[in-house]
Amino acid sequence: MRKAHIFILIAALALTSCLREQDSSALLEVQLVLPEETDAGIDLSMVEIKLQAKDIQLTYTARPDTSGKAVFHVRPGKYDLLASAYFEDTRTAVNGSTTEFILTEEGIIADNGSTEDSTVELLLNVAAPNPLIIRELYFHGSSTLEGANYLRDQYFELYNNAGPEGEVIYLDSTCVACVFPANSTTGNNAWEGSDTVAIFQMFWMFPGDGNTWALAPGESCVVAVRAAVDHSDRATSGLQLNKAHFGCYADHLTGQEISAGVTPMVCYMAGQGTAWGLSYSSPAFVVFKPEMGVTQYRAHPEIWERYEPGKTSGTKYWHIPASWIIDGVECVDTPEGAIKRLPSTVDASYTWMRSAKYSGKCVTRILDRVEDGIEIFMDTNNSDTDFIPDSPLSPRLRQ
Repeated sequence: MRKAHIFILIAALALTSCLREQDSSALLEVQLVLPEETDAGIDLSMVEIKLQAKDIQLTYTARPDTSGKAVFHVRPGKYDLLASAYFEDTRTAVNGSTTEFILTEEGIIADNGSTEDSTVELLLNVAAPNPLIIRELYFHGSSTLEGANYLRDQYFELYNNAGPEGEVIYLDSTCVACVFPANSTTGNNAWEGSDTVAIFQMFWMFPGDGNTWALAPGESCVVAVRAAVDHSDRATSGLQLNKAHFGCYADHLTGQEISAGVTPMVCYMAGQGTAWGLSYSSPAFVVFKPEMGVTQYRAHPEIWERYEPGKTSGTKYWHIPASWIIDGVECVDTPEGAIKRLPSTVDASYTWMRSAKYSGKCVTRILDRVEDGIEIFMDTNNSDTDFIPDSPLSPRLRQ
């Protein structure tokens, strides 16, 4: 069930400076680079390149020539650079990103304050997506019947996207977590450019002995995040999460609820916290599986529990390598000023809700096609193109 990846580290451009006048223009040349071991046949001219401004709502889009070169003439400012494509014939996702760099009329501002050439070589990642995907993520919340804000009806849904000729997936020992920083508006991410991510507070594991919880192609699994109960008499969402397959529930946590017939997930603490839930504005959510198993992973805090990069004291966080991540979706509050928390090998971009908080809406996968009666959803490792924000809630609950 591990995602097949060719991982390429993208050198992040950590840059600082002041913006020029809005009526000036800056030149940026982007050169896409494929990893050396990549099979021939990837058409770089099919890769979409986006330049997303960080201080205002402004996006430039271009496609390169066949050599992978694209030229932008843009407003000077701070930008994220994102590239992605999906090749249906080979079921291959290609993406890459570099974030938080400042472009001026003279070039790109380097760490030491000097001005460098305005050419960026963007190393791409090539991946064959894993069939276990996040089909739906509901974090925005709804309202009580009396009109108060309500978050206890959060859930997520996993799906076997393998298609009619795919194999059964066993969820046993598969884990889920939110990534730190918990919100996209924190200001900075010390893990930027790293090939590991930090777990926020705790993670949850599907129980079983390895052959217990089967998910056939086309089947879903709904997990209640805070309360696996019937919310129809509590909230406007009307969700009957007493029919969820699993619930995040542990006796030592406060505020978690579970109904009879719902299987509890196994909780592993990875920091401080007395309750668990998704950020109602901007969670970065991952599905992962430690390659040595959860027991051995937890047995070695000297390896996996670390301080924030650049620090030798303070809070320690449990880390997971990007290579363990099966699927992930990064949600931001708004693109302007948002920090990137998931590596581009996991999610090349991000998605965001346009509706008001507590609107009872979610992000859900785009349906790509139906083969022999089995739905196959978009999975290009790019949440901007894979998900529809502000979607109606449609969890596929137990009957």
